Amino acid sequence: MRKRVAAVIGTAALIGAALPAVVAAPASAASFSCHPVGHAYIVNKEKVAVHASPSRNARVTGYVYKDNKVNAKLECENSGGTWECIGDCHDPEESLAGRWVHRGDLRG
Repeated sequence: MRKRVAAVIGTAALIGAALPAVVAAPASAASFSCHPVGHAYIVNKEKVAVHASPSRNARVTGYVYKDNKVNAKLECENSGGTWECIGDCHDPEESLAGRWVHRGDLRG
């Protein structure tokens, strides 16, 4: 019985010690780089979601439709690919808010 309790406590201690490393990993994976652009693109899919931040998991704020022209003001790259900010773009030092479309959904 004591060995079993010791094993459970030891396992819990190891998990607790490893938890900060696991929690810290996504922060480094979320690194990104941005630069201003002034480029026009054409939407190449029937209906493309516009996101509140450059992530497929971000809240959808609207849609753009096939053959519509969009003007990118800011381009950012992260682990989710390249994203174009097409409106309400904020300085990336402050926040990554705006209207974001994945570059793979655009041509031009």
